[in-house]
Amino acid sequence: MKIPFCSKTGCIRPLADHRGFTLVELLVVVALIGILATLTIPMYSSYISRAKNSRSTADIRTIDQAISAYYIDHNALPATLSDAGMGNLFDPWGRPYEYQVLGDGAAPLEDSGGGDLNTDYDLYSKGADGASAVSSLDPRSSDDIVRASSGTLICLRSQL
Repeated sequence: MKIPFCSKTGCIRPLADHRGFTLVELLVVVALIGILATLTIPMYSSYISRAKNSRSTADIRTIDQAISAYYIDHNALPATLSDAGMGNLFDPWGRPYEYQVLGDGAAPLEDSGGGDLNTDYDLYSKGADGASAVSSLDPRSSDDIVRASSGTLICLRSQL
């Protein structure tokens, strides 16, 4: 152990006893944190996106079941989601689910071959971008989560 140097103004410890981090050590730690953040943030964003898509798919299945129950009770499709008791349900992006009974004069959603996705009603979420189009070929529709094949398939519209 080194003896401190003392004078009338106080004692000074030798440099070897000073504890702390050097600038190089701090830069290495900051660089490592930056590399880890660069790798994990995109993975986390992808996970959040998949989770929202899964939640939307589950919600559409639930709404589809409520519409089926309404049809059994009333022998007709509900005019709105509120009639089926699902009007207060929003997609993971905070927007209401889209529902339209086919034959109301509105254009039905089309698959990539130009055929209709459903024969009874369309039910979908506009996805993360909040935009949609009638045709599956339109890029605005690629992130939509849709009910297709009259309820036998619920998936991303880009997967049709």
